[in-house]
Amino acid sequence: MNNVRFDFIIHWLWTIVFALLALSGLAMVGAQYGWILNYDIVSADYVHRVLAAVYVLLTFISIVIEVIRGIKSDEKKLTWFMIGKSGYQLFTFITTLIFIITGAIIWVCMDSNMAVVSFALYVHEKLTYIVVASVIWHIYVKCHALLLPKRPSSKENVSDKYN
Repeated sequence: MNNVRFDFIIHWLWTIVFALLALSGLAMVGAQYGWILNYDIVSADYVHRVLAAVYVLLTFISIVIEVIRGIKSDEKKLTWFMIGKSGYQLFTFITTLIFIITGAIIWVCMDSNMAVVSFALYVHEKLTYIVVASVIWHIYVKCHALLLPKRPSSKENVSDKYN
């Protein structure tokens, strides 16, 4: 257990929470996905709000860790971390912020400004489909990266790479 890295734990906690958020969110979208939580929209809403709070907390922890790493000038790559400066990690950070902002708008303005809530719901739902598709792509790419050995480049010594 001493070899388990913090970024690995946060990555999988975030993954599980996101998957549950996606399922509970889809259950609220309409009749086509209602079967996910037995058409119990009230329970789906409650589960979604609680998990959203956990998701925001994990995001906040991740941002604090990145800020601390920036202050310490720590350039060590956290392989399993969700937030980063480029690539999929940057995409994840941006989409997470959009999810948090639109979710907060939906939560706070639900009884007052329906135009704003409708727009936030539209963005939130469409972003969910994009992110779920990107997560499927991410899993596909990472699984193949783990299964297939990389070819050594001409600069690397083959014996050094596989020892």
